[in-house]
Amino acid sequence: MSNVCGTELRTRLMMEQFVQTLNSEDEYLLDMQDVTLISRSAADELYNITLDNPKIKIIHLSPFVQKMLDAVILGRFQPRNLRPDATPVIHCEDYNSLQEALMAL
Repeated sequence: MSNVCGTELRTRLMMEQFVQTLNSEDEYLLDMQDVTLISRSAADELYNITLDNPKIKIIHLSPFVQKMLDAVILGRFQPRNLRPDATPVIHCEDYNSLQEALMAL
């Protein structure tokens, strides 16, 4: 996989473009051995790809990539627990007031 997409899979679009290069009739083993980083959106799209294409298998996941895929899969099957947010809202008129607000954090 890293020889085609690189060692960092950062975007959903990257995964969408990758899957378009594959023939849906063929079987594939995606070797993720050298992939060191995957964003949540890329992991989500990779999960979609494997669901839509059962002939695609993923092997040699690094611990980080495996954890991200696990988080995506877990998120699909667990309901979201939204809690009320007590974070204050800061209104900024311009860049300077934004900068002042951020510096105060």
